[in-house]
Amino acid sequence: MSLPALALLVAAIIAGGTSQRVSGMGMGLILAPVLSLILGAAVGVTVTNVTTVCTALVIGFVLRAGIDWKKFAIIAPSALLGTIPGGLVVAYMDGAWLSVLVGALILLALAITLWANRQQHLPHLTHPAWIIPFAAGGAFMNATAGVVAPVLMIYAIASRWDHRSFSATLQPTFAWIGGLSIIVKVSLGATPIDSLPDWWVLLVILAAIPTSVLLGTLVSRHVSTQTAKKIALAVATLGAVSTLLRGLIDALG
Repeated sequence: MSLPALALLVAAIIAGGTSQRVSGMGMGLILAPVLSLILGAAVGVTVTNVTTVCTALVIGFVLRAGIDWKKFAIIAPSALLGTIPGGLVVAYMDGAWLSVLVGALILLALAITLWANRQQHLPHLTHPAWIIPFAAGGAFMNATAGVVAPVLMIYAIASRWDHRSFSATLQPTFAWIGGLSIIVKVSLGATPIDSLPDWWVLLVILAAIPTSVLLGTLVSRHVSTQTAKKIALAVATLGAVSTLLRGLIDALG
């Protein structure tokens, strides 16, 4: 990996981890399009899954008091309904078109996020089973594009889920769904082990994660959740558009 690519990777992790610590989400949205540009869609999304799992474990420990384990107990098995189909898509789709799909899904996730943030009168979902289709949909998007939070955000708003509890519960959700995605894609051969970056690149990624969480903790004292979300959405949009355009150029060129 070249030095400029490595610098871009570290910057994306710092930005994503900071956003996730402040607002509960952001790592997948920011990192997935960047890594897809650097490593290709299949490998880039899988490395995003690895990074998101590690980040979520760290932040989840910090926010553990707010985790709603009853909701997570429903999310965990429901994720299999989306992870396996998502892994099959990654395994059998052409690389260039997969880049197009990744870029399109991230842009869709961003649109969902913006739409959900503006909704004040969604139907009130009271039955716990409603979380199942949202968890499955988020797991599918995570396996294919490295993002899960926007789909679950719709459920959180519709069920009137307290934001602090939602943000905390997202962390074990990210870790679980990301771990499932990695296992399924490696098992299906969608992301062979030997296609992953060199070991020292993975070490750099692991070293950047606690730095980003620490920075996010400091930033959270001075920057509002909404401001952090806006910055994350802007960065993710640029990355998603670049990934989509690169995929289209490769596929049609």
